Amino acid sequence: MRIGRIQRGIEWRLRSAQTNVQNGLHLLGWRRNQRFALAPVGEELPVVFCTWVRLERLPRMLELLAAQDVPVQAVIWNNSPDRQTVDDAAARASVDVTVFHSPRNVGGFGRFYLARELREQGHKAAVFIDDDHDFDPSMVRELQAQHRPGSMSGWWAYCFRDGLDYGERERVPVGAPAMYLGTGGMIVDTEVFLDPRVFRCPRRFWFVEDLWLSYVAGHLHGWQVFRSRGQFDAVADGRDLYLRLGRTKTRFLRYLLRRGWDTSGCENRGSGRGVDPV
Repeated sequence: MRIGRIQRGIEWRLRSAQTNVQNGLHLLGWRRNQRFALAPVGEELPVVFCTWVRLERLPRMLELLAAQDVPVQAVIWNNSPDRQTVDDAAARASVDVTVFHSPRNVGGFGRFYLARELREQGHKAAVFIDDDHDFDPSMVRELQAQHRPGSMSGWWAYCFRDGLDYGERERVPVGAPAMYLGTGGMIVDTEVFLDPRVFRCPRRFWFVEDLWLSYVAGHLHGWQVFRSRGQFDAVADGRDLYLRLGRTKTRFLRYLLRRGWDTSGCENRGSGRGVDPV
């Protein structure tokens, strides 16, 4: 059994190292702070997500957004080369959809580029979701109900137990302060995306954008980061990026600790206060 654990540990580290090399090569020549022209969008709250390998789920995602009990619009960063499938789904949707086709797959960071442009167009908040999420018609309304300026809040909200290992984290209660938010299933004040530091994430950690945004918003800006009431169900299909990241998230966490991120306790971050559930 001990040999098996050692072997799994070695395999995990090798997978992580391979992913880091691939990520670095994939981003060669990519200007991290570049701007993109986004077509003008409507006044409804934008719900931003990326598409890549789950194009068969795109019609489902758009149906769920069309069923929301508050007005929303979908804003999509498409990382897939299959642009026609994305455009066809957008054309058939019962919700307003704006699509930006990326020249290459840059992962979830595409949401950050779109959020910056949305802020420039006057949208002060945006919802981020993942394309493997299912959710109820009340999802956006529940996220909005607890949102505050200078904050980000979401369903995947955690504190780190020892601050040294990404796997050693604990889910916080609704309304409680958090150190780390998953970028799928959250609402965020888009002002943070006007900060050029958001787009200076080290290339080797580029596909761990959730840790980076938590660090920038919570540590550098001192914003409130907390768990919201909005609820999501993740569809397990074996295509999640984290399955290929190995220990990359732990290495990135330790990198951020060396840069001064205090993960010793949620009470020490930002204002140290959560938001009362409503």
